[in-house]
Amino acid sequence: MTRATFLFSVLGLALGGCSFVSPDLSVEALKANAEAQSIFTISVAPDQACAKTARMLMWCASGPNFHYRCDAAPGGARSELTGTLEAVYRTEYFMVTEFAKGPTGTTVTVRQRKSVLVHDYGPIIEKYFTKPDCQPR
Repeated sequence: MTRATFLFSVLGLALGGCSFVSPDLSVEALKANAEAQSIFTISVAPDQACAKTARMLMWCASGPNFHYRCDAAPGGARSELTGTLEAVYRTEYFMVTEFAKGPTGTTVTVRQRKSVLVHDYGPIIEKYFTKPDCQPR
């Protein structure tokens, strides 16, 4: 991304009051309107995978006011990771990753918006669990 692209994005947000990375203001809206989806299987438990992924993304896929949060179901069979941009007046959801325990491991479903400022999360997360090149400290 060039400096000019970033500056025009910031200027558009400041003057227009429109969305910066995603028009979705809830997890449900993002799931319904996702522009990209990836599904793969890993061998880590859902609750542990969510926490590890959130930590990795904070180090390896950070952005302006990007926050990654996990919400695990009791028992640890399901967890959900959300990626949000938190602005002064609103929170925009740009990525939701579901980790669900399956018969052969944990099924990971990544749904996201496409934007200049948003990474392609499916390959980043899948690579982290198979051949990591970014390791959080």
